[in-house]
Amino acid sequence: MELLQLRYFQTVAKLGSITGAANFYRIPQSSMSQTIQRLERELGDAKLFDRRNGRVFLNDQGKLFLEYVNRILEDLDSGVRVVMGAETEIAGPLRLKVMENHRLVLTCIPHFLELYPNVQFSISHGYCEERDACYDLCISSHTEFRQLTAYVPLLKENLILAVHEEHPLAVRETVSVSDLRGQKLIATPEQSVLHKIIVSRCQQQGFTPQIPIICDDPYFIRKYVSENLGAAVAPEISWKGRFRKNTRLIPFAEKDMEISSYILWNKNRHLPLAAVKFQEYLLKEADKLKK
Repeated sequence: MELLQLRYFQTVAKLGSITGAANFYRIPQSSMSQTIQRLERELGDAKLFDRRNGRVFLNDQGKLFLEYVNRILEDLDSGVRVVMGAETEIAGPLRLKVMENHRLVLTCIPHFLELYPNVQFSISHGYCEERDACYDLCISSHTEFRQLTAYVPLLKENLILAVHEEHPLAVRETVSVSDLRGQKLIATPEQSVLHKIIVSRCQQQGFTPQIPIICDDPYFIRKYVSENLGAAVAPEISWKGRFRKNTRLIPFAEKDMEISSYILWNKNRHLPLAAVKFQEYLLKEADKLKK
Protein backbone atom coordinates (compact mmCIF):
# COMPACT_ATOMS: atom_id res chain seq x y z
CA MET A 1 0.00 0.00 0.00
CA GLU A 2 1.45 3.33 -1.07
CA LEU A 3 1.14 6.79 0.44
CA LEU A 4 -0.10 8.15 -2.89
CA GLN A 5 -2.97 5.66 -2.85
CA LEU A 6 -4.10 7.00 0.50
CA ARG A 7 -3.87 10.61 -0.69
CA TYR A 8 -5.91 9.78 -3.77
CA PHE A 9 -8.50 7.87 -1.74
CA GLN A 10 -8.86 10.76 0.71
CA THR A 11 -9.36 13.26 -2.11
CA VAL A 12 -11.93 11.11 -3.93
CA ALA A 13 -13.82 10.70 -0.67
CA LYS A 14 -13.77 14.45 -0.07
CA LEU A 15 -14.86 15.42 -3.59
CA GLY A 16 -17.18 12.49 -4.23
CA SER A 17 -15.81 12.30 -7.74
CA ILE A 18 -13.11 10.31 -9.52
CA THR A 19 -12.95 12.95 -12.24
CA GLY A 20 -12.70 15.79 -9.73
CA ALA A 21 -9.87 14.07 -7.86
CA ALA A 22 -8.04 13.37 -11.14
CA ASN A 23 -8.35 17.01 -12.14
CA PHE A 24 -7.08 18.09 -8.73
CA TYR A 25 -3.90 16.04 -9.15
CA ARG A 26 -3.74 16.73 -12.92
CA ILE A 27 -3.66 13.09 -13.90
CA PRO A 28 -5.89 11.09 -16.29
CA GLN A 29 -9.17 9.85 -14.86
CA SER A 30 -8.21 6.30 -15.78
CA SER A 31 -5.08 6.53 -13.59
CA MET A 32 -7.15 7.69 -10.62
CA SER A 33 -9.69 4.88 -11.13
CA GLN A 34 -6.94 2.28 -11.39
CA THR A 35 -5.28 3.55 -8.20
CA ILE A 36 -8.54 3.27 -6.24
CA GLN A 37 -9.23 -0.18 -7.67
CA ARG A 38 -5.72 -1.35 -6.76
CA LEU A 39 -6.21 -0.04 -3.22
CA GLU A 40 -9.48 -1.95 -2.91
CA ARG A 41 -7.77 -5.16 -4.13
CA GLU A 42 -5.00 -4.71 -1.57
CA LEU A 43 -7.69 -4.44 1.09
CA GLY A 44 -8.96 -7.91 0.25
CA ASP A 45 -11.27 -6.82 -2.57
CA ALA A 46 -13.12 -4.50 -0.23
CA LYS A 47 -15.52 -2.02 -1.79
CA LEU A 48 -14.93 1.46 -0.38
CA PHE A 49 -17.36 3.37 -2.59
CA ASP A 50 -20.86 3.00 -3.96
CA ARG A 51 -21.23 4.39 -7.46
CA ARG A 52 -24.41 6.18 -8.53
CA ASN A 53 -25.16 8.55 -11.41
CA GLY A 54 -21.53 9.15 -12.26
CA ARG A 55 -20.54 9.96 -8.66
CA VAL A 56 -18.97 7.92 -5.88
CA PHE A 57 -20.14 7.75 -2.27
CA LEU A 58 -18.33 6.28 0.69
CA ASN A 59 -20.04 3.15 1.98
CA ASP A 60 -19.70 1.93 5.58
CA GLN A 61 -16.37 0.24 4.90
CA GLY A 62 -15.09 3.36 3.15
CA LYS A 63 -16.15 5.63 6.01
CA LEU A 64 -14.37 3.41 8.51
CA PHE A 65 -11.20 3.25 6.43
CA LEU A 66 -11.27 7.03 5.89
CA GLU A 67 -11.10 7.59 9.65
CA TYR A 68 -7.80 5.70 9.79
CA VAL A 69 -6.46 7.31 6.63
CA ASN A 70 -7.22 10.81 7.94
CA ARG A 71 -5.46 9.98 11.18
CA ILE A 72 -2.36 8.60 9.42
CA LEU A 73 -2.05 11.51 6.99
CA GLU A 74 -2.66 14.13 9.68
CA ASP A 75 0.09 12.63 11.85
CA LEU A 76 2.41 12.47 8.86
CA ASP A 77 1.74 16.10 7.92
CA SER A 78 2.33 17.19 11.51
CA GLY A 79 5.63 15.32 11.56
CA VAL A 80 6.72 16.99 8.34
CA ARG A 81 5.93 20.43 9.77
CA VAL A 82 7.90 19.70 12.93
CA VAL A 83 10.96 18.38 11.10
CA MET A 84 10.94 21.28 8.65
CA GLY A 85 10.68 23.79 11.46
CA ALA A 86 7.24 25.04 10.49
CA GLU A 87 6.10 24.70 14.10
CA THR A 88 8.01 27.85 14.99
CA GLU A 89 5.12 29.76 13.41
CA ILE A 90 1.62 29.79 14.89
CA ALA A 91 -0.25 29.00 11.70
CA GLY A 92 -2.07 26.30 9.79
CA PRO A 93 -5.26 24.33 10.39
CA LEU A 94 -6.77 24.03 13.87
CA ARG A 95 -9.60 21.53 14.22
CA LEU A 96 -12.04 22.08 17.08
CA LYS A 97 -14.94 20.05 18.36
CA VAL A 98 -17.06 22.40 20.49
CA MET A 99 -19.72 20.57 22.50
CA GLU A 100 -19.95 23.02 25.40
CA ASN A 101 -19.04 26.63 26.20
CA HIS A 102 -19.93 27.79 22.69
CA ARG A 103 -20.11 31.42 23.79
CA LEU A 104 -16.63 31.38 25.33
CA VAL A 105 -15.01 29.60 22.41
CA LEU A 106 -16.68 31.61 19.68
CA THR A 107 -15.83 34.84 21.48
CA CYS A 108 -12.18 33.83 21.71
CA ILE A 109 -11.74 32.80 18.09
CA PRO A 110 -11.88 36.27 16.45
CA HIS A 111 -9.53 37.73 19.09
CA PHE A 112 -7.13 34.82 18.62
CA LEU A 113 -7.19 35.36 14.84
CA GLU A 114 -6.25 38.98 15.35
CA LEU A 115 -3.11 37.75 17.11
CA TYR A 116 -2.43 34.88 14.71
CA PRO A 117 -4.10 35.59 11.34
CA ASN A 118 -2.51 32.58 9.61
CA VAL A 119 -4.46 30.05 11.69
CA GLN A 120 -7.43 28.41 9.94
CA PHE A 121 -10.18 27.12 12.23
CA SER A 122 -12.29 24.10 11.34
CA ILE A 123 -15.14 23.80 13.85
CA SER A 124 -17.61 20.99 14.50
CA HIS A 125 -20.51 20.93 16.95
CA GLY A 126 -22.68 18.08 18.12
CA TYR A 127 -23.15 15.55 20.89
CA CYS A 128 -23.54 12.49 18.69
CA GLU A 129 -20.23 12.37 16.83
CA GLU A 130 -17.83 9.72 18.05
CA ARG A 131 -15.05 10.14 15.49
CA ASP A 132 -13.00 12.32 17.83
CA ALA A 133 -9.63 11.34 16.33
CA CYS A 134 -9.83 14.07 13.70
CA TYR A 135 -9.84 16.96 16.19
CA ASP A 136 -6.90 18.77 17.72
CA LEU A 137 -8.94 20.06 20.67
CA CYS A 138 -12.37 19.26 22.03
CA ILE A 139 -14.36 21.36 24.51
CA SER A 140 -16.74 19.07 26.35
CA SER A 141 -18.17 18.11 29.71
CA HIS A 142 -17.40 14.50 28.80
CA THR A 143 -13.91 13.20 29.52
CA GLU A 144 -14.30 9.72 28.03
CA PHE A 145 -13.36 9.55 24.35
CA ARG A 146 -11.59 6.90 22.33
CA GLN A 147 -8.75 9.11 21.15
CA LEU A 148 -8.91 12.30 23.24
CA THR A 149 -7.11 10.89 26.24
CA ALA A 150 -5.73 14.00 27.96
CA TYR A 151 -7.66 16.93 29.41
CA VAL A 152 -7.52 19.98 31.65
CA PRO A 153 -10.45 21.65 33.45
CA LEU A 154 -11.79 24.68 31.62
CA LEU A 155 -14.77 25.99 33.57
CA LYS A 156 -16.95 24.97 36.52
CA GLU A 157 -20.27 26.79 36.77
CA ASN A 158 -23.55 26.65 38.63
CA LEU A 159 -26.73 25.49 36.97
CA ILE A 160 -29.80 27.72 36.92
CA LEU A 161 -33.42 27.27 35.90
CA ALA A 162 -34.60 29.37 32.96
CA VAL A 163 -38.36 29.96 32.73
CA HIS A 164 -40.71 32.29 30.89
CA GLU A 165 -41.82 35.28 32.99
CA GLU A 166 -45.37 33.83 33.10
CA HIS A 167 -44.20 30.39 34.23
CA PRO A 168 -45.51 29.35 37.69
CA LEU A 169 -41.94 29.19 39.05
CA ALA A 170 -41.03 32.65 37.78
CA VAL A 171 -41.98 34.27 41.10
CA ARG A 172 -39.47 32.17 43.05
CA GLU A 173 -36.12 33.55 44.23
CA THR A 174 -34.63 30.05 44.33
CA VAL A 175 -35.82 26.62 43.26
CA SER A 176 -35.04 23.07 44.31
CA VAL A 177 -34.69 20.02 42.12
CA SER A 178 -37.93 18.73 43.64
CA ASP A 179 -39.70 21.74 42.07
CA LEU A 180 -39.05 20.19 38.65
CA ARG A 181 -41.49 17.38 39.37
CA GLY A 182 -44.32 17.63 36.88
CA GLN A 183 -42.68 20.48 34.96
CA LYS A 184 -42.10 20.26 31.21
CA LEU A 185 -38.39 20.59 30.55
CA ILE A 186 -36.41 21.45 27.43
CA ALA A 187 -33.06 19.66 27.48
CA THR A 188 -29.93 18.92 25.52
CA PRO A 189 -29.57 15.41 23.97
CA GLU A 190 -29.33 12.33 26.16
CA GLN A 191 -25.63 11.96 25.34
CA SER A 192 -24.84 15.32 26.95
CA VAL A 193 -23.57 15.62 30.50
CA LEU A 194 -26.14 18.33 31.22
CA HIS A 195 -28.98 15.98 30.34
CA LYS A 196 -27.49 13.24 32.52
CA ILE A 197 -27.16 15.63 35.47
CA ILE A 198 -30.81 16.67 35.21
CA VAL A 199 -32.06 13.09 35.08
CA SER A 200 -29.74 11.94 37.88
CA ARG A 201 -30.66 14.74 40.28
CA CYS A 202 -34.39 14.25 39.65
CA GLN A 203 -34.15 10.51 40.16
CA GLN A 204 -32.37 11.12 43.45
CA GLN A 205 -35.50 13.04 44.46
CA GLY A 206 -37.68 10.07 43.52
CA PHE A 207 -39.04 11.07 40.11
CA THR A 208 -38.15 11.02 36.44
CA PRO A 209 -38.25 14.44 34.75
CA GLN A 210 -40.67 15.16 31.91
CA ILE A 211 -38.61 16.16 28.87
CA PRO A 212 -40.94 16.57 25.88
CA ILE A 213 -38.42 18.67 23.92
CA ILE A 214 -34.80 17.70 23.26
CA CYS A 215 -32.62 20.07 21.26
CA ASP A 216 -28.88 20.09 20.49
CA ASP A 217 -28.71 23.84 19.82
CA PRO A 218 -28.54 26.14 22.87
CA TYR A 219 -29.92 29.03 20.81
CA PHE A 220 -33.19 27.19 20.18
CA ILE A 221 -33.42 25.91 23.75
CA ARG A 222 -33.38 29.54 24.89
CA LYS A 223 -35.89 30.44 22.16
CA TYR A 224 -38.30 27.69 23.23
CA VAL A 225 -38.09 28.89 26.84
CA SER A 226 -38.91 32.43 25.70
CA GLU A 227 -42.02 31.05 23.96
CA ASN A 228 -43.09 29.38 27.22
CA LEU A 229 -42.80 25.85 25.85
CA GLY A 230 -41.05 24.65 28.99
CA ALA A 231 -38.29 25.32 31.49
CA ALA A 232 -34.60 24.62 30.92
CA VAL A 233 -31.73 23.84 33.28
CA ALA A 234 -28.82 25.89 31.96
CA PRO A 235 -25.17 26.69 32.79
CA GLU A 236 -25.04 30.12 34.42
CA ILE A 237 -21.83 31.50 32.91
CA SER A 238 -21.80 29.89 29.46
CA TRP A 239 -25.31 31.07 28.59
CA LYS A 240 -25.13 34.40 30.39
CA GLY A 241 -26.56 37.31 28.40
CA ARG A 242 -28.06 35.01 25.78
CA PHE A 243 -31.60 34.71 27.12
CA ARG A 244 -34.43 36.96 25.98
CA LYS A 245 -35.86 39.67 28.20
CA ASN A 246 -39.01 37.69 28.99
CA THR A 247 -36.96 34.91 30.61
CA ARG A 248 -36.35 34.60 34.35
CA LEU A 249 -33.15 32.94 35.59
CA ILE A 250 -33.49 31.31 39.00
CA PRO A 251 -30.64 29.73 41.01
CA PHE A 252 -30.95 26.28 42.55
CA ALA A 253 -30.80 25.90 46.32
CA GLU A 254 -28.72 22.72 46.00
CA LYS A 255 -24.95 23.24 46.00
CA ASP A 256 -24.29 20.26 43.73
CA MET A 257 -26.24 21.68 40.80
CA GLU A 258 -23.15 22.51 38.78
CA ILE A 259 -21.38 21.40 35.62
CA SER A 260 -17.72 21.31 34.57
CA SER A 261 -16.19 21.49 31.12
CA TYR A 262 -12.75 20.48 29.87
CA ILE A 263 -10.32 20.93 27.01
CA LEU A 264 -9.35 17.52 25.63
CA TRP A 265 -6.71 16.33 23.17
CA ASN A 266 -4.89 13.17 22.14
CA LYS A 267 -1.72 12.84 24.22
CA ASN A 268 -0.36 10.21 21.83
CA ARG A 269 -0.30 12.60 18.88
CA HIS A 270 1.68 15.73 18.21
CA LEU A 271 -0.39 18.78 19.18
CA PRO A 272 0.12 21.62 16.67
CA LEU A 273 1.56 24.81 18.09
CA ALA A 274 -1.61 26.68 17.10
CA ALA A 275 -3.63 24.27 19.25
CA VAL A 276 -1.27 24.70 22.19
CA LYS A 277 -1.56 28.48 22.01
CA PHE A 278 -5.35 28.41 21.60
CA GLN A 279 -5.65 26.11 24.61
CA GLU A 280 -3.63 28.59 26.67
CA TYR A 281 -5.78 31.45 25.40
CA LEU A 282 -9.03 29.65 26.28
CA LEU A 283 -7.83 28.89 29.81
CA LYS A 284 -6.84 32.51 30.34
CA GLU A 285 -10.20 33.81 29.13
CA ALA A 286 -12.08 31.22 31.22
CA ASP A 287 -10.25 32.44 34.33
CA LYS A 288 -11.60 35.94 33.68
CA LEU A 289 -15.17 34.61 33.66
CA LYS A 290 -14.70 33.03 37.07
CA LYS A 291 -13.95 36.36 38.72
